[in-house]
Amino acid sequence: MKISIKNRIALYSVLGIATLSLGVFIAIYFSVKNHSYSQIDKKLEFEAEKHIHEVITEPDTVYFVYKDEWLEREHIEIEVYPLFVELVDKKGQSLDKSPNLLNRHLDFDLSRKDTFIQNDKLNNNSIRQIQIPLQHSGQIAGYIGIAASFGDTELVLDALLDMLLIIYPILLFVTFFTSKLISNITIKPISKIANRVSEIHTGNLDKRIKVVENGDELQTLSVAINDFLDRIDEGLKREKQFTADASHQLRTPLSVIKGNLEILLRKPRNEQEYKREAKKAISKIDEMTNAVEKLLILARLNKSNIHLNFENINMYLLLEQIFIDYKRHILSKELVINIDKKLKNKTVYLKKSFLSLIFDNLISNAVKYADNKSKISVFSKDTENGFYLIIQNSGPEISREDLEEIFIPFYRNKNHEISEKGYGLGLAIVKKAAEALDISIRVTSEKGITSFSLFFET
Repeated sequence: MKISIKNRIALYSVLGIATLSLGVFIAIYFSVKNHSYSQIDKKLEFEAEKHIHEVITEPDTVYFVYKDEWLEREHIEIEVYPLFVELVDKKGQSLDKSPNLLNRHLDFDLSRKDTFIQNDKLNNNSIRQIQIPLQHSGQIAGYIGIAASFGDTELVLDALLDMLLIIYPILLFVTFFTSKLISNITIKPISKIANRVSEIHTGNLDKRIKVVENGDELQTLSVAINDFLDRIDEGLKREKQFTADASHQLRTPLSVIKGNLEILLRKPRNEQEYKREAKKAISKIDEMTNAVEKLLILARLNKSNIHLNFENINMYLLLEQIFIDYKRHILSKELVINIDKKLKNKTVYLKKSFLSLIFDNLISNAVKYADNKSKISVFSKDTENGFYLIIQNSGPEISREDLEEIFIPFYRNKNHEISEKGYGLGLAIVKKAAEALDISIRVTSEKGITSFSLFFET
């Protein structure tokens, strides 16, 4: 059976109140009952203490020394908190009793050898009775019993019990509907959030939940939903961007391949021409594959997965490994590589795959665009709160106008476009990976020296 949240809250509240109030009511009832018993018991103990000194015990009998005691009003008049007193021998035979007992007798338990108090009946009237053994020379000579009427107290306790039994279901009934009303008020903002979320779709992902700055769980829920929508929006934008970028990059080479193949089909060709065109097609396919791989990397770089797989990375070892990957190109251009030895002591706690992407693209560009027989330097500069890592090479300068655009996907520096082929995605990947790692990046290019500076906080 499905139960709404409002009814569930009301039900849980009723169960909680039912358990708590039942415990409170039981505590109230037994506290009143014990207090009533305690008051009567104190009266009985007081009377017992008084009367015990008026009793003479002998080997075969016991008796009251002052007979005038029976003339006291409390033993004669039933209307005034009557006390009933009776004296019996060790066999339970009545020896004396208070006049208000008339022809009635108190019940004695001859098997008990100690003083005790219990509830009893006297002609169907409730009484509270204390029984005290009377001893002579270590032997029980008789018993004295003193009882007080318990009827009024019993009526009060019964009335209290009836009242609690009436209040209990009323309390639960009121609690249920009060809880339901409160839950309606409490859940109303959640219903508004749900309605607002239902209005958001792929066509209006810019809409967000209104966050009420009150510091409660509703604010936390609203912020979490908005963050979730931000991630969805960002993912869809990346998907759209990837689709647009891929179509942009693949359209031209595919058209070239198609055109070349159509030309081949117009008339018979010799084997060499077929091979030449096939190699061109394969070259174009390799270019497209490379472009797609870079576009996929660019699409996947975001902060949503940056918190995974962090590790301590030695800067020198990582840079050295990447330079080894470009060893063939370095040797062919007779480049000199200088990695600052101080970097052996530089360690950062970041995602290695992202940092490798940054270094790989920057070093690839440095090797690609460096002048033959020039030097590529990697060094660091310490600051108060971190250090700069600088990758520097000699080669074609980047104009001031180009410096502001080089991190845009598919942007190509005019000087570089003439000397080297590319898609303009490498620095876009560097920029996005650096942003994901919270690394600031700065570029300078003057007097034939181009420097990329990365700042790492420590």
